[in-house]
Amino acid sequence: MANILVVDDMQIMRDIVRATLEPLNHAIFEAENGEDGLTLIQEQRIDLIITDLYMDGMDGIEFTAAVRHLAEYKFTPILLLTGENSSEIKFRGKKAGVTGWLLKPFEPEKLKSALARLIS
Repeated sequence: MANILVVDDMQIMRDIVRATLEPLNHAIFEAENGEDGLTLIQEQRIDLIITDLYMDGMDGIEFTAAVRHLAEYKFTPILLLTGENSSEIKFRGKKAGVTGWLLKPFEPEKLKSALARLIS
């Protein structure tokens, strides 16, 4: 079982990810923006982070960069779950420390497969 943080400003997306991963006996934590996500990871040990790209305030890439500045999260897997697929955004994401990319709308099996690879 892993502690997974889902950071997305849309409740429906957090609900879909939760519905996909909870049956696998993972503990799902939620934040609706990057700032709340940073607060949560300092209160609760998280094994994997799934974040949206576009959110008010701190976007997913800025959030990833901030997470990577915390020593205990330097190597924690971070998946960017977004509809954006441009090479410029991917470059910025990799530079910030994004581990993987999953396009919306996502197939639940692809998310489960990525999760299995990243937390095995």
